[in-house]
Amino acid sequence: MTPVSETGDPVSKAPAPTGLAAGPQSIVPQGFGATMPGAPSVNSAFPAGQNAVDGGLQAVTPVPGRSNSGITIGTLQGVDASSAGLIGENDGGFGTNMWLGATRADVDTYLAVMPVATGSPAVDDLSRRLLLTSATPPEGEASGTSLLALRLDRLIASGHADLAAELGRSAQADKTPAVVVARAKAALATGKTQDACAALADLPTGSDPAHDETAAFTLKLSAYCQISSGNKTAAGLTLDLAREEALDDPLFFSLAYQASDGVKLKAAEPKKLDILDVAFYKLAGRDLPKNAAAMVPPAMLADLSKDGKLSVEARIGAGEHAAADGLIKGEDLAALYRLPKFTADDIDGVKAGTYPASQELRRALLFQAIDAEVSPVDRAELMSTFLATGDSVGLSAATTAVLLPMIKQLTPSPTLRMFAPVAVRTFLLAGDRSQAQSWYALVGSASVPPAGAQAGLEPVGGSLGREARVLGALMRISDPKGPGGDPDQVAADIVADLRSGVAANQNFGALEAMLLDAQGYPLPQPVLDALPLAPKSQGAPEALLNQLHAAGLKGSVGEVVLLSLVAIGPGGPDRADRQALAQSVSSLRAVHLDGEARRLATEALMGRSHAGPG
Repeated sequence: MTPVSETGDPVSKAPAPTGLAAGPQSIVPQGFGATMPGAPSVNSAFPAGQNAVDGGLQAVTPVPGRSNSGITIGTLQGVDASSAGLIGENDGGFGTNMWLGATRADVDTYLAVMPVATGSPAVDDLSRRLLLTSATPPEGEASGTSLLALRLDRLIASGHADLAAELGRSAQADKTPAVVVARAKAALATGKTQDACAALADLPTGSDPAHDETAAFTLKLSAYCQISSGNKTAAGLTLDLAREEALDDPLFFSLAYQASDGVKLKAAEPKKLDILDVAFYKLAGRDLPKNAAAMVPPAMLADLSKDGKLSVEARIGAGEHAAADGLIKGEDLAALYRLPKFTADDIDGVKAGTYPASQELRRALLFQAIDAEVSPVDRAELMSTFLATGDSVGLSAATTAVLLPMIKQLTPSPTLRMFAPVAVRTFLLAGDRSQAQSWYALVGSASVPPAGAQAGLEPVGGSLGREARVLGALMRISDPKGPGGDPDQVAADIVADLRSGVAANQNFGALEAMLLDAQGYPLPQPVLDALPLAPKSQGAPEALLNQLHAAGLKGSVGEVVLLSLVAIGPGGPDRADRQALAQSVSSLRAVHLDGEARRLATEALMGRSHAGPG
């Protein structure tokens, strides 16, 4: 909508719109390898009633590493709200008894801080399945927060607003305010305005919006629904009420007045946008900030990547982050990379190292150059560069997904030997160990650097050098038959790392040793003797690791998954503490989640194969 005035006045002095009346100490933690089992009325806010819920079935992405091609979900009828879920044990869920042995207070506490949207396929898969599993609630007194609300909030925060909406509908009887707010947010994120506005019927009124988040959301949603339904008079009353109640949100007032009356009030540029903010931007007809992809919740990323009103650069940025969180497919990101119009000279300039300043456009140009290249060797070299640019900004999962079809078209051969490390990592991250093995055959055996040698992490002088050692470790740790290899070679590899004096190598060797131990591999004595040489790890809360260990011993699957996710943290396996990673792998195995433990260990070790935290 075109603004009809530009007052420049603070929002608090805005004129009334038209129509208004005036951890463990040892380096190898104990227990590794355990195997024991007053606002305007709702009717005036939005006159339409709630739409009938579609009881049809929906396809959900299959669980990595499982044989099923997809999970079939549907609305559950007649279930307790706390136990509602969308998947059962046969569909990748963790079982109706997954909270057996856990306390409600602990589950409430840890669910509220459980990391989501980490960019790690292994971690994000575990969190999604945990939140969607239909299970008997844990015993004990609740913390005051609805367990369903916590799950819905975490699903929305992970970007899976569609699944949050489905889960919310499966437990429609739960009318607690936190659940209703979550349902409304999920509906807004999925473009179902009528469902979002119908939620107002179940939200309390009369609270203080200046100090109560639910009251503030209710008031803002009321204004949104009134404006979108054409009831400007009611919207004006709501905005007046919001100002009288000292609601401090200049952006909301600016967008709401523009959407209602075309009066564009000045407001500071936002640093972060929530789901309702984005909805108001659209309602007001105002362009989102240029860096919207870095400001919006994950639930909005997929839609932003499709928004033709945004610049191509912004759409690519949104698509990259959506792909990293598993919210769009690699082929969708590939389509975004093809949007910029580059000339033949631009593409030719890639080989000379000439790139756009924008990282998003740089990756788009590299992708198009790969698309145009016919030489397998040159194509492989461009792929290596492309993947490296993604790794440097935390987009490994996204860049892997978009290039995977192209890498599959390459045939392992001696001429592509220098590309083998990239291919092995790519296929391991994608969960395709068979393809990784084909490329690893080109690498050959690892050469052990002399004790004290300053070995680097990158191939040197045309040799795979350090990469041979790293890839051998990754292939060992990812073996579904269990970690193997000649004990003397394993000991030589790890001890050489620990004695190298190179912090990155020492961190890698120490983590490999701890993950091998966590997977039940008996560490050779020379490794145990050399472990104290490793740099001190970041440190994880001892009480949390002890609780995680105990949860594995008593077989509490849900508690093990939840505590593992919390212990690993929001940075995912790449940035997690060594002890936290090792204890998580051990406890996951203790509750018979061996495949999940192996994928987590592989990702963790891969993250340490470049210089980084220990």
